[in-house]
Amino acid sequence: MFLIFDAGSTKTDVCLVSEGGEMRSLELSGINPFFMDAEVIRGELGRACALASPSDIGFVFYYGAGCVADYEPLFMDMLSALFPNAVVEAHSDLYAACRATLGDASGIACILGTGSNSCYYDGSRIVRNVSPLGYVLGDEGSGAVLGKALVGDVLKGCAPADVSERFWKWCGLDYQTIIRRVYKDQFPNRFLATFSRFLAENIDMAYCRGVVEHSFSSFFERNILQYPSDVRSVGFVGSVAFHLSDILREVADRYGYAVRTVVGRPMEALVAYHRAKLFPA
Repeated sequence: MFLIFDAGSTKTDVCLVSEGGEMRSLELSGINPFFMDAEVIRGELGRACALASPSDIGFVFYYGAGCVADYEPLFMDMLSALFPNAVVEAHSDLYAACRATLGDASGIACILGTGSNSCYYDGSRIVRNVSPLGYVLGDEGSGAVLGKALVGDVLKGCAPADVSERFWKWCGLDYQTIIRRVYKDQFPNRFLATFSRFLAENIDMAYCRGVVEHSFSSFFERNILQYPSDVRSVGFVGSVAFHLSDILREVADRYGYAVRTVVGRPMEALVAYHRAKLFPA
């Protein structure tokens, strides 16, 4: 049996897969070592033991937000302690995007969810990564940046009147609450990302479409165009990419890129990837 963790800052999907193809799933809280204490992470990971006897797990594949090189040993140690008989791998969520969208082929893999990220993948390793820089300095095309643009325009009175009217009815919040959630509460990026749903649900409005197109164009210009010019195959994972895939493909085509695949949540593709490797037909 093997176990896959797909950990985001908001939630963590866990899937147990047997050699016969039987699957059991569990949803945990979000995990990100940049924002969480190691003991809290260890406790959350331990909840996955409910899926099966830990000693029966042969392989564990962890993919997670914030699981960069410096944090890989932390996750390797914690997971090895929890699953003592397992071969353990720990990688970033960006590496999960590579395997979920490109498999063992080379190309550019991207994440467009609460945050955004991208890399050039040679089929086995990440060769280059343009730093996403977070939603303050970067994260172009992400839910947080889309939400920030929308909320900023509405609060400043720059958005069209019909958009603002629809926005206030949709969100059910007032000005003071939004300001507090952004500047005083934890995880303002998650909060701002929730407003990207408004853009997706009202994409027929010219303003909403314009915000999305502008942010996706910035993502290509500030990230994708920095990779080798002869690499034109791109794969995407993430809720923003999935729900706004039509516009994403249009923008990609405008810049001369072919979108290989768009996956909302990478777990299904990761299960297929690892089953093929561990249990070849």
